[in-house]
Amino acid sequence: METTEKIWNRRFVLLFITNLLVLAAFYASIPIIPIYCEEIGITGSKIGIVLTAMSVATILFRPVAGYLLDNFNRYRVYLLFLALFCLSFPAFIAFPLFGALIVIRLYMGAVYSVCGSATMTLAGDVLPRSKITEGISRFAFTVSIGMALGPYVGLQVQENLSSRASFLTIFAITVAALVCVSCCRIRYPKVERKKFSIRDTIYGPALPFMFNMMFLMIPYGAVIAYSSILAQEKELTSFLPYFYICLVVGMLASKLSTQKQIDAGSHRLLVYASLAILVLTMVSYLFLSTGVHLLAAGVFFGIGYGILQPLFQSFVTGTTPAPKRGVANATYMLSYDVGIGIGSLLMGCLQEPVGLPVGFALTAIAYVIGGIVYAAYVDRYYRKLKASPANA
Repeated sequence: METTEKIWNRRFVLLFITNLLVLAAFYASIPIIPIYCEEIGITGSKIGIVLTAMSVATILFRPVAGYLLDNFNRYRVYLLFLALFCLSFPAFIAFPLFGALIVIRLYMGAVYSVCGSATMTLAGDVLPRSKITEGISRFAFTVSIGMALGPYVGLQVQENLSSRASFLTIFAITVAALVCVSCCRIRYPKVERKKFSIRDTIYGPALPFMFNMMFLMIPYGAVIAYSSILAQEKELTSFLPYFYICLVVGMLASKLSTQKQIDAGSHRLLVYASLAILVLTMVSYLFLSTGVHLLAAGVFFGIGYGILQPLFQSFVTGTTPAPKRGVANATYMLSYDVGIGIGSLLMGCLQEPVGLPVGFALTAIAYVIGGIVYAAYVDRYYRKLKASPANA
């Protein structure tokens, strides 16, 4: 018979792979959608509207996602919504119209709000209490790798085959994720279901982390959504797929070199160092003209987010009681929805008036604001939560 430790290790690995595949699929769609839109005659701010539609739906549905995960069988809820998420990618091929794409993105936002919150919650549930912070810090690395690897795969298929083929590839990835999570077979005791209340769908202690990360995700949304168009403008399209490989390299380098410091609780210096790197990287887009510069930007971008994303996720999960992790993760993940949505919409508005290089550089202001929020409040707030008896 399997020991408890072996069971959670096996389930943790399966959830790790599942989350990596789901995130890769989701983020693969972001850079290929603008190109697909231009192919079917959708241009300018309309592209920004299509991209942002998903963020709007996700923001509105996240509170419901938290309620579903904390009041129903989390594993079954995830299986259902992941199956629904798979269907969104063939829909892009079936309905190539502006209005239809907005509806599809709204649908994606609703179902992904559950998927994006569920895996992190399930991972926390299969980890021993003593391993929560350490394990989630590692699990959250799937977010960073998925964000980088997905766009690489999507763009490679789009460039070498077609947009249609890229959407079918993403569909296949999501089906593989569904098969993978089906092997976990996580059992939950019957949950005492509470009446739905808007007040209970937001987890207050996670709001400071959500608000802080929201600013840090604005430049990410801008870069992921509009790097493909910038590369076309600068005649650097051949380098673009390798930009995402460099992004992964940067994330791996930062993860491997800083994990011991994260485990030891040396958070403050890592946050400040990563923000400094990211600010300089975004400002450097003003002078972007070569493929080497684009690849270097990918490496440094990866270093910054390879530190920040796992770190903030561990802040949330490591300070939240198990029964509240669903709503806590749903609350925190709003930062990605809002931040990426703002970044995509902002660049859609800035593309024509000031150009993408200036627009990218201007988003560095969001890092500065995020750094101020962290230094003025969030760092002290996290230490206070961590020192409380409930998390001792």
